[in-house]
Amino acid sequence: MKITGDYFKHKRDKMAHSVCTKLEMMSLTGIILAGGNSSRMGADKGLVQLKGRHMIEHVADVAGTVCDEIIIIAGNSEYRQLGYTVYSDIIKNSGPLGGIYTGLTHSNSENNLVVSCDIPFITRNMLKFIIKNSRDSEITIPIYHGKSEPLCGLYHKNCILIIREFLLKKEFKLLEALKNFNTKKVDIASCKKFSEKLFRNINTPEDLMEAEKII
Repeated sequence: MKITGDYFKHKRDKMAHSVCTKLEMMSLTGIILAGGNSSRMGADKGLVQLKGRHMIEHVADVAGTVCDEIIIIAGNSEYRQLGYTVYSDIIKNSGPLGGIYTGLTHSNSENNLVVSCDIPFITRNMLKFIIKNSRDSEITIPIYHGKSEPLCGLYHKNCILIIREFLLKKEFKLLEALKNFNTKKVDIASCKKFSEKLFRNINTPEDLMEAEKII
């Protein structure tokens, strides 16, 4: 059964009034997703070495400049050595959408910055740009040259209810789920101060070697 926006309209109407419009006055939790299979890398992506540090540490350091707390969503207990709280997926094998659900469930904040562990080129200014432009929305994600980047965005905790419905029906497509929320897309490319490498994913050993040269 395909989930439609009409199916959840009544739930959206109930949650809309509680979405924060003054994020700078509230706490913000950073949720870093590190639960992928990393089959192309041949090793856990978040834990591979990049410039002498685990790749996820580059992401966590930047996210930590705008967030009050960082949590990691991963099934690998080795992430605990980094000093962050780590949670495994509540609903197994449910992809990034399941990771977001787990993060929002455990978060103590109404507003949450969700970031994938494999985009080490993100910057504090870019994250602040997303936060600044997130007013009056349930989810805010950047777009870059027409491509949506849902794994680097702001998600309100109230999204849990609808996301859970998707997961229970085994609807795991993140971009489809986003259609059922008041989702704002922020055009990063319109701001020339941001680098073209911001959303470059590190998926393979070759990607990692290239990243070593430019990070």
